[in-house]
Amino acid sequence: MQQEAQARARLSRQDWVEAARTMLVKAGIGAVSVDRLATSLGVTRGSFYHHFADRADLLQVLLEDWSRRWTYEIDAQIADLGLDPSNTILAWMRTILNRQAADDDAPFRAWALHDPMARAVVKQVDEARLGFITRQFEALGFTGIDAENRSRLWLHYELAAPAMFAGPSAEREAALLLERHRFLTTPSTEPSMQSPTEESP
Repeated sequence: MQQEAQARARLSRQDWVEAARTMLVKAGIGAVSVDRLATSLGVTRGSFYHHFADRADLLQVLLEDWSRRWTYEIDAQIADLGLDPSNTILAWMRTILNRQAADDDAPFRAWALHDPMARAVVKQVDEARLGFITRQFEALGFTGIDAENRSRLWLHYELAAPAMFAGPSAEREAALLLERHRFLTTPSTEPSMQSPTEESP
């Protein structure tokens, strides 16, 4: 009992969130249960209720933690560096790679496929990320559909490609990142094709 009390006293709300995130990444949202988390942390389930009302409360906090950590905090940290738009985009790319943000994105997106609460948060995160990056491309002189398309390509590659392709060597990954950055931030020599607003006669 004394060990249980000591363990309970040491555990913070964030410790439970981190344990839930680890379990989600390893085994999916279905594996995230109060009993399993308590076992993994070495306490009884009663300790859980010192921090959360129920499992739904924990899952909401887990989503908020993911969205803050992998979107808003990164944007604020990079903005504080005072970089020009091109180097801001490059800093985002390197941060995503170095912190392995894509590894966390995949299980949250899988969760969102069948949970409205998770889906709403993922949608909000996607819109925020797209907004951050689109503003950088617009600052580089890209406009309209060209800026949006470059931003979407950027997001797809940085956060979805790692789940599709086997990771290359660190040296190759660095080279690919720099070439990808050059490709996306260099204006095309061809005029962009705008979608027609109405059908041709």
